[in-house]
Amino acid sequence: MKLSAYIAFLLVSISIACTGYAVYGDEVWYGMNFDYPPESDIRFIVSDFDGYGAFMMHFFDNDRLFWIPTVGMNEYGLFSSLQYQCPMIEGTAEQSPDQLYIYQLFMTAINNYSSTEEVECITDSLELINLYDLTLHTLIADPSGSALIAEAGDGENLITGISGNWIVMTNFRNADFINTLPPEIVGVGDERYRNALSYIEEHYNSFGLSEAIGTLEAAINTDTEWSTKASMVFDPLEGIVYIGIDGDFQRLWRVSIDQGIIETWSGFVKYRSALVRGRGITVPELRTWK
Repeated sequence: MKLSAYIAFLLVSISIACTGYAVYGDEVWYGMNFDYPPESDIRFIVSDFDGYGAFMMHFFDNDRLFWIPTVGMNEYGLFSSLQYQCPMIEGTAEQSPDQLYIYQLFMTAINNYSSTEEVECITDSLELINLYDLTLHTLIADPSGSALIAEAGDGENLITGISGNWIVMTNFRNADFINTLPPEIVGVGDERYRNALSYIEEHYNSFGLSEAIGTLEAAINTDTEWSTKASMVFDPLEGIVYIGIDGDFQRLWRVSIDQGIIETWSGFVKYRSALVRGRGITVPELRTWK
């Protein structure tokens, strides 16, 4: 739960253009596109936190030489994605005992809880805050059909709960657009939001793995400086994560949280697998798989 302000600052520089979602139908699916400049490496890893097995995606800071988590799902199917929120709001330089940084909520949820009900116990008792000159929000979802977006307000917590069968988060503050029609939403990531939402609505009646992948493909970022570098689809009931890299949805890997392995799943000439529990595996390593 203890991350430095510097770690969080680095995270925002990478996650400015990400898209996350949760969909509940006959099946349950989560997804996240991770968009970032090409300087930083990323890895996929399965770790244990106080007895909770969890898949996480990290990116690497080349100056300080450590890995920073930004999205994941634990063995109970609780998912969380941490993304940049725009416009920025004034943050808090020093945290009081009754306050919790947004990035701490993200980490605490994955490391300690199995339901959003447990997460709401935190948001009901502690004030959510952001670091100075750093604004983030987090999407948290569990397999029961409960999902929320947590954001910090001016002395109050802004919790946007799921109102139907799906929820999408990009980079504008969701609390500002409750009950707003999608065409009327204006903010960073509004087009990616509408693209993902439209795809989900159109395919909801038959929403499965193919549609979960298609949602991320619809929300891909083609900007040369912030292009989509990793795409992840999460199956919480099976404890499986499907991964694509570099905006390529033809070659896909599959990670089992229980087994702690990654394996080729689609688009490869031959089958390969590797352990990702503990050390993890990096994107440059995966690019060598044919």
